[in-house]
Amino acid sequence: MQIRSNRVVGFTIIELLISLAIAALLLAAMTGLVSGVFETRDDTSVRSAATIDARFAMQRMVTAVLGTQRLMLPLADNPNTNWREHVREETVPATAPEGDSMLATAVLAVTLNPTLDIDADGVMDADNDGDGRVDEDTSDDMSNDLESGLAGIDDDGDGSVDESSPDDDDEEGSADDDPVNAVDDDADGAINEDVPHDMNFDGLSGIAGIDDDGDGEIDEAHQHDDDEDDLRDEDWLDAVVFFLNGSTLYERRPNLNPADGNDYAEYPIADNVTHFRVERIPDTGKRAVLVDITLELTLPDSEPVNLNTRVRVGGGL
Repeated sequence: MQIRSNRVVGFTIIELLISLAIAALLLAAMTGLVSGVFETRDDTSVRSAATIDARFAMQRMVTAVLGTQRLMLPLADNPNTNWREHVREETVPATAPEGDSMLATAVLAVTLNPTLDIDADGVMDADNDGDGRVDEDTSDDMSNDLESGLAGIDDDGDGSVDESSPDDDDEEGSADDDPVNAVDDDADGAINEDVPHDMNFDGLSGIAGIDDDGDGEIDEAHQHDDDEDDLRDEDWLDAVVFFLNGSTLYERRPNLNPADGNDYAEYPIADNVTHFRVERIPDTGKRAVLVDITLELTLPDSEPVNLNTRVRVGGGL
């Protein structure tokens, strides 16, 4: 015999409410999970962007140091000052590094790569007089920018900019007191950083008693003509400078065929910089051959990106 049932299969009100509550909890959990995934992705993207910017800026500085013949800044420690000059450090916002004045600003400066020929005209960009030699005939104002040290830069880290005469290339208060002779004539810890018109200060053109330009004559030109090419003070130091302006790291480079040391352009190479530190590391011979560079970038709502490297001056030449 077949039995029929009139019972309706379905959810009671209570079961339906419980099901809806469980579904709501699951939906909330899934929403939080998805939101967390997107937030993680955003954080990763922000940090990745900061890392790319930091690596680009660091590579620019490393390339400049590897390709230079001369580290201009930081200067060596001067025993006559009560602050460190071989370390230049700056944070954003500003804080005073331990044992140092807040007046100092971070800066890295080197001479332009002597092998660089951007316009491929056969003349090196740093060869201002086109004679095949680089930085061999400077004036009292070694960078030819009419300012003490580098124009617009606090060279000695005392908090003042361009406070001395144009002929005082290291801003230590005296002009032309360290000629090219591999001796620290002014006892400021650095060598050959503040040379006179007559670069080796021997009173004769070029090197006394030497046929500098190979023309068969000796000391035939004016004493200010250091390469005996009948021109005076025409091949200055072309500076490449890295410095902070606010939280932006800038690179200063000479323009092609510059008219003087003020003929340059400045480019931002990294934003959101929160720490920039440059240390000049001398070897036993009192010559700076290593530079330690630290760079930190911090984007909003992101962890800082820190890079540090130590590079040999002229190691790429």
